[in-house]
Amino acid sequence: MTASDLELDLDSALTRLDASMAALRNRLREHMGIAGVDLTVVQYVSRAETGGRPVRVKDLSSHLGITGPAVTSAVDRLERSGHLLRRPNPDDGRSRLIELTDTSREQYHAAMDSTNEHLHELMSSFSDRDKARFVRIIDRVVRALDGGAPSP
Repeated sequence: MTASDLELDLDSALTRLDASMAALRNRLREHMGIAGVDLTVVQYVSRAETGGRPVRVKDLSSHLGITGPAVTSAVDRLERSGHLLRRPNPDDGRSRLIELTDTSREQYHAAMDSTNEHLHELMSSFSDRDKARFVRIIDRVVRALDGGAPSP
């Protein structure tokens, strides 16, 4: 196999990965009844909750790369639709923590159970060294993708 064949295989694999991720996001949006960036907010909050990390608007803004007011607008929409709630931050009275509602948490986890099961099964087949290498490769791909599109 030539270097150009390997490059085509890699491009094809990244295209398939992108299509698969887009299809998963579309299924989740439909299942949850939410659109656009709102799903990314729900996914981030869910992952943070699973990891025991609190979420503030500032955290979402940093993660999503959008302004605080844009995040606040998304959180407002998700709160009105019953997906998120705001709680006082016990460490900082000026900020609020963002959490999934019980219903939204159950809905999201139910939708993701089989996907997560398959991903955990796959990841458990990797050695710790392979997992670390995989994370480094993903980080490099993300940096390349982030650097490849023109800035707004």
